[in-house]
Amino acid sequence: MSTMSRRAFPLCVAAAVVAVAFPAFAAGPTVGDGPARALQPAVPASPVATDIVGVYDSGALDQSTADAALLAARDAGGKAVISKAVSLRMRRLTRGADVVQEAPSGFAYPMGTTVLPRDFVSRTMGRPVSAVLGRDTIVMGALTAGLRGARAGDRIDLVASSGSVVTMTIGAVVDDEITGGTELLMSPEAADRLGINRLSQVLIWGFRSRQAIDGALAGRGLVRTSVRIRRTWDPPDPDSGLGMARTKAALGEFAYRLNSNGSVSIESGWYSDNITFGRIGESPYRLNLSTGCHRTVRVALEAAMAEVIATGNADSINYFHANTAGGCYVPRFSRLATNSSIGFLSRHTWGMAIDTNTIGSCMGCAPPDFVTHPHGCATVRIFRKHGFAWGGNYLTPDGMHFEWVGEPRDQLDYPSRFCPNIPSEASGARPAAAATGDDTARATLFALDGIELGD
Repeated sequence: MSTMSRRAFPLCVAAAVVAVAFPAFAAGPTVGDGPARALQPAVPASPVATDIVGVYDSGALDQSTADAALLAARDAGGKAVISKAVSLRMRRLTRGADVVQEAPSGFAYPMGTTVLPRDFVSRTMGRPVSAVLGRDTIVMGALTAGLRGARAGDRIDLVASSGSVVTMTIGAVVDDEITGGTELLMSPEAADRLGINRLSQVLIWGFRSRQAIDGALAGRGLVRTSVRIRRTWDPPDPDSGLGMARTKAALGEFAYRLNSNGSVSIESGWYSDNITFGRIGESPYRLNLSTGCHRTVRVALEAAMAEVIATGNADSINYFHANTAGGCYVPRFSRLATNSSIGFLSRHTWGMAIDTNTIGSCMGCAPPDFVTHPHGCATVRIFRKHGFAWGGNYLTPDGMHFEWVGEPRDQLDYPSRFCPNIPSEASGARPAAAATGDDTARATLFALDGIELGD
């Protein structure tokens, strides 16, 4: 698990599921009255690849990017597959005749979903994981299973892109470190039943060496600002977002409804429990937050703004833009994934992100005006200190966007394109090149469930 994943985090998880750690389980579900549990240890038939590279674009994977990445894999002596990622709607979870969880009528729960060929799953997660994937069976991440009390053998009703309901069986509950943090993992055959066709990224493994794949990717023209390359040995990125499972664990899970005009409505219970109102700061440095903000996020935002003002950096924020065209809680789909059938909800739907300089740091503005302002990068680092990632380093720069992640990010020594951190020596921050072992990006490599589509 990455350094970021190990830090203290408010996980409101039911104790109904025991996370399975590879290779401590064999193929096949465990069904009964108790929690999900591991079976006999299983030894993989071939070594599991630990060095994996992901290549993706902003939004859906572009065919030219995919072609170049597949050629780079061949050049480096490796293998490659193309994955798919969507957010599905879950209506109901059942165990036999009993309902474990069911959304209110007309509503559904968003579920981050990754589609991977079984051969790739076998070689990178282990044969016991791939063995349970099929046309009718899926794998659920342990954190997601804990949130809803699910276990192997339960049945889950998912809404296909056509609007029809497809029922799947949970073949196994698997530790998130193995599945890469995705909520649901399924095979291409299962994805076909749901009409999932959004290409997500190229995943490469089995190459001769790290140097070989880096050289091949550069040789195929993929080392550029419009393409993201993630490696399992990469250090933590201060501006990476939370996957959907961790977002729900921290801020609660809501059900949502698609309205006829394409808008989104959130169930009233979650809204009333979590969205709060009230201004932050005093004029002229005041955020009105007229649309509301998540109560947990509000605490961090108040602390960040207090330090921005106290350090004389308040003039880097355009309050008029924030209070008129920006905002925090805005339930809708991401502007880069707008398919309402299987699209990703914006992180604004959780009230966990705030937009400020909506013109000078608009989506696509490069560099954002936070970079050119004398105090702008100082403000970015203060927000990171108080638990926010910044959208200015997204593939499609979104410098107006600050997204809550619930942990300090200001001391991560990472080669950010804009506003890199300046870690203090006293912090013990580790240089990017020193990241090894558990301090890697595998925890989110396979699960591109909207983490860079926040706005």
